[in-house]
Amino acid sequence: RNDGQFTTHNSLFTEKLSNLVPQCLRAFYNGLLRFTRNDGLFTTHNSLFTEKLSNLVPQCLRTFCNGLLRFTRNDGLFTTHHSRLTQTAFTLAETLIVIGIIGVVAALTLPNLNHATGDKEKVTKVKKIYSALTDAVDRAQVIYGSTDTWCKDIINDAGSCTKRFAKRVTEFMKVSKDCGFNAGCFSTAPFLYVNGDVGDDNYLNALQSDNAYMVMLSDGVSLSFVYTGPFRIRVDIDGPNKGKNQAGNDIFDFTILIYDWDWGTNDGEENQLYPSRYPVSWTGNLYEAYLTAWVIQNGNIDYLKCYDELNWETQTSCK
Repeated sequence: RNDGQFTTHNSLFTEKLSNLVPQCLRAFYNGLLRFTRNDGLFTTHNSLFTEKLSNLVPQCLRTFCNGLLRFTRNDGLFTTHHSRLTQTAFTLAETLIVIGIIGVVAALTLPNLNHATGDKEKVTKVKKIYSALTDAVDRAQVIYGSTDTWCKDIINDAGSCTKRFAKRVTEFMKVSKDCGFNAGCFSTAPFLYVNGDVGDDNYLNALQSDNAYMVMLSDGVSLSFVYTGPFRIRVDIDGPNKGKNQAGNDIFDFTILIYDWDWGTNDGEENQLYPSRYPVSWTGNLYEAYLTAWVIQNGNIDYLKCYDELNWETQTSCK
């Protein structure tokens, strides 16, 4: 009734079937009564019942099935709509063509979709670590005082200052591995600039030459801490075993300005974490723009695709 396939003959089928079923059941019932009355079915003639019932049941079922087949042959119960179903169905050739078109469209769109999804994941990771670092630095300053006082007693010992800086910040983060000044938290692959040029042949060696203190967080992000005047934190959002080791792709940089020891710039507030311009400065239309700051502010890494087209004021994405 609901699917519209038996609409034409539904009333005829219902009427004749309603007559056939009771007729068949009555024949079965009357025969059963006759056996029980005349033959003492349940008391003495169990074998007779079994024999006659075995003949009666197939006869009843054959009557029902023959009647049903007669309806379908004479009234076109199923045949009337079969042609209509056949006419609206897809042929094998049509189905293969549709599958082929879907495959071509998928092949053209999925790479772009995957790339866009990957870019969004990177932006999310950068913003997440920025938030986590900001929170850790703020909490550390509540306990240990402002960052510009953390190393005044060891100002001439950059290694000790770096370690103290790292320990105080990571105290408020989930660290899964503390590599210190040793290997294990950053890749030994080459470090790449945003344009793909090699900056360092071995990124781990470059960090160690800066006397960086390195840790890995529970979410797989690697952090390196170093004192270079201000405090500097370099981040590999993919950890040591994945990613390209490329600035602005998986390598990002943050700085805490300390006016007592910095270069005398006035482009930020003292003792506050900022996305920084390291390790790559922008040029051309993006002069003095910062890669990490771009991600935080504009929410994309489109500089990897259309670097020369972007600027801070009017073109903040490739679209």
